[in-house]
Amino acid sequence: MGEEWLYQAYGHSYLPLLQALSDLTDRGFRNMASLGITPILAAQLDHPYALTNLEIWLHDWQLRTQLIPRLHPARKYHMESAATALHIFRESFSRGASPVIRKLIDSEAIEILGGPLSHPLSPLLDSRVHSFALSEGLQDARRRWGHTPVGIWVPECAYRPGQEHIYEDLGVHHFLLDETAVISAHGVPNQPYLLAQSSVTVVGRDSQASDLVWSAERGYPGRPDYLDFHDVDNQHGLRLSRVGDRSNESKEPYNPTAARDAAINDAQEFITRLTEIMKTSTPIRTDKSPLVVIAIDTELLGHWWREGITWFTRVIELLPDFGLETVTLEQAAQQAQDSIFPGETSWGEGKDLRLWTSDRVRDLVVMNHQTQEVILDVTAREGLSREHESAVLNEAMLQLSSDWAFMISRDSAADYGRNRAQQHYLRIQELLNDPQEPLAGSLPPFHLTWPRH
Repeated sequence: MGEEWLYQAYGHSYLPLLQALSDLTDRGFRNMASLGITPILAAQLDHPYALTNLEIWLHDWQLRTQLIPRLHPARKYHMESAATALHIFRESFSRGASPVIRKLIDSEAIEILGGPLSHPLSPLLDSRVHSFALSEGLQDARRRWGHTPVGIWVPECAYRPGQEHIYEDLGVHHFLLDETAVISAHGVPNQPYLLAQSSVTVVGRDSQASDLVWSAERGYPGRPDYLDFHDVDNQHGLRLSRVGDRSNESKEPYNPTAARDAAINDAQEFITRLTEIMKTSTPIRTDKSPLVVIAIDTELLGHWWREGITWFTRVIELLPDFGLETVTLEQAAQQAQDSIFPGETSWGEGKDLRLWTSDRVRDLVVMNHQTQEVILDVTAREGLSREHESAVLNEAMLQLSSDWAFMISRDSAADYGRNRAQQHYLRIQELLNDPQEPLAGSLPPFHLTWPRH
């Protein structure tokens, strides 16, 4: 399941989105977005195994389009989409996504946001484990892209007071918080603030503007003409229906022309809504222009919302006509002067940590605590080979991912999430109980060594 999801996201989102950003860059657009790519995702986008199987998956996508009935309105769309994705892969991605991403960074088209190795929920980490995961993540970014990020995407927008010292020590300058976290700390969204008594800057996203793009209920992705993500034709393994009337179980065929027109219209409407939001978003400093901070998952564009890349491209093209410009999170953070002191927070349910700490995931909480103790114990001892130490650390980082508890708490492929966490936990025990345990067949994404001073 996880592998299939990766190839879908790669083919439907990352290939066309990075290509769209490259095309916009060639046309002179700059500072279009701050793009967060976690180290574990970067490793997947570059790994030879993933690239080989992605090409196979793209070929299979092409073959499946041939089976769509000839008169179906979505047939030509799927055929052209599959052919275009395969062409983009062969032209620019056959050696991984990093060369494309580095070019976008070098040309100042985007700011890259780094992060800890495998998307762990940092407030639940021992500070030493947190520092290790983030330090290694930043170094991985440097190796892949020739840039060490000074901004990060904090997994789940999760924060616990005191974490700013880890960020400061590692040269992290800015990150994003959820709107509610900033408001509860007596700040306002869309404004940069110094975090507690540090030089680190936080900015709160604008939930109203973000929901226009993100929410299936209140935003654009759930509108009738768009491709229905959840309705998969079992015969072809493809999405062939439009969202339509969500109260009606019967689905109408997807019409690509109508969907593209809707994306263009929604882009223009979005900018109109942005100008309205800006009128009520008063900067703390009167000499600064209004700012609206929008935060969404990258895979929304193209994967979950198939027309999202068309929408995004048109928004970027239209903004100058309305006297608006895009800025990166780093540019926005430069305006910070006042400080705020947020409490423990996330952008999950309840805006706290309940999704990752409830009784429903108690077994994962216990396993994660035990694994952190194992890391700190093992790395303090000698005798484990460098290869086995790296393997243990890789398994530990993968186990500590926030995704497993999230999937269980939200009942979204819950069995898969629990099995993955348990598999990594058991693999650590195997490696520690038998120093001769063979490593062949595993694909550790990183070469890791615990820092010893």
